[in-house]
Amino acid sequence: MDKIIKIGRDRTILISISILLFSIFSIYFEQSAKIDIDIKKLIRQIIRFILTVGLLYLVYIGKNWARILALTLFVFSIILSIAGILFIEVDLASKTPLFVVVIIYSLAIYHLAFSKSFKAFYNYQRQQMIDF
Repeated sequence: MDKIIKIGRDRTILISISILLFSIFSIYFEQSAKIDIDIKKLIRQIIRFILTVGLLYLVYIGKNWARILALTLFVFSIILSIAGILFIEVDLASKTPLFVVVIIYSLAIYHLAFSKSFKAFYNYQRQQMIDF
């Protein structure tokens, strides 16, 4: 494995971990704001988290459709976060998670769409699937 492939693998893992940590934070943040736990909402959030893990795993192993789906979802998340930053009337501290979404997902979009190290890692993963 070349150095650039290792860099692509490591950055893919780091971005995936960042997305998953933010997802866990958002589940906790939303549930902790209420006195009672909303079980239906918690179940939906857990299912969304599991689907996110699955999508990121499929991106990691080199599935192109998963990469495209992830990019599309990240773009929608950024658009909605920017709209929230601009139009929701709350204090700046309450908007902090929206800024985090914009930063993390922008880095993910750059990495998955334009990074040479990810392209090298992606091609390596695709080759491993063919050789398997």
